[in-house]
Amino acid sequence: MKWKVAFQVAATYVGAIMGAGFASGQEIQQFFANFGYRGLAGIILSACLFSAFGWIMLDLQERWKVSTYTDFFSLLMGEKWSPWIDMLISILLFVGMIAMMSGAGALFNQYFGLSAWTGILLTACVIFLSVWFKGEGVLWINTVLIPLKFLFCLGIAILAILLGTQGDGEGVVYSSNPLIQNWIFSAILYVSFNLTLALVVFASLGKEVQKPGARLGALLGGGALGLFAGVIGAALLRFPEVKALEIPMVAVAGKLGRWPAFLYVFVLWLAMITAAIGNAFSLVTRIVAAGKINYRLTSLGLLLLAFPLAGVRFSIIVKFVYPLFGYIGLLLLPLLFIRWRKH
Repeated sequence: MKWKVAFQVAATYVGAIMGAGFASGQEIQQFFANFGYRGLAGIILSACLFSAFGWIMLDLQERWKVSTYTDFFSLLMGEKWSPWIDMLISILLFVGMIAMMSGAGALFNQYFGLSAWTGILLTACVIFLSVWFKGEGVLWINTVLIPLKFLFCLGIAILAILLGTQGDGEGVVYSSNPLIQNWIFSAILYVSFNLTLALVVFASLGKEVQKPGARLGALLGGGALGLFAGVIGAALLRFPEVKALEIPMVAVAGKLGRWPAFLYVFVLWLAMITAAIGNAFSLVTRIVAAGKINYRLTSLGLLLLAFPLAGVRFSIIVKFVYPLFGYIGLLLLPLLFIRWRKH
């Protein structure tokens, strides 16, 4: 039972962070590969931080016995600030869910030649079915989909590294981001960028992750994230010509043939689904706890509200959502450590 819980928690941790931006290679390019091979050291640092703060989050959750992220933030930040953080995170969760649905629509339109609304509708149906079964459903959907996504993406990246033409990554000047000038700070910012959503997902799962083996799962999840990010980073360094593309890892997969690229698009869709499921479940749990209303009616209503909004372009949504998560996370990192040490 302990290892089963550890595996489920690790898969959920990876699923909360390994969304479309991660699996597409865009996040790894911006936060790590742009620093060249120093970025690989940044990935190792980020993996250590993910493992450490994952342990801290689950340790605090077990001590506080919370079942919603609002309760967690209230104990973490105090009654004065927690309502404002709660409101902002609720908005970010909703917009994040819309972003994943919009991205799925863009994938179906660009790579399969179908209407974007076909991808949005199919994605919304999968989200609804997963959220319908509450916490256990979220854990199991991650247990099934995350290993599949993880192993396939990892395999594609490794094959690309091994089969790439020798020397095609040499002599490349990497463009810098004016907001991130140091690889160490970039690793910290990347963790803060992603940790907020992971915290919300874990807190919303309540008793499902307050079991023996949960904290071990956080350590395993952090290590898995580091392994996957490291391999993707190495593949991007191996093929620097893909760095300017919106979805660079699809181009890397395309170097192995048409079918690997096609399958990678499908796996990227799975990444969008798992990220959207985490957002939707956390938000529904919050609304139900605040208003004492029906869980499944809330789930249906939320998706009906999100569906037309998902027609907004994916790139426009991501441009504003991702930085907000990063700023919130920078506040949470020291608070988590201080509260953990204090208790």
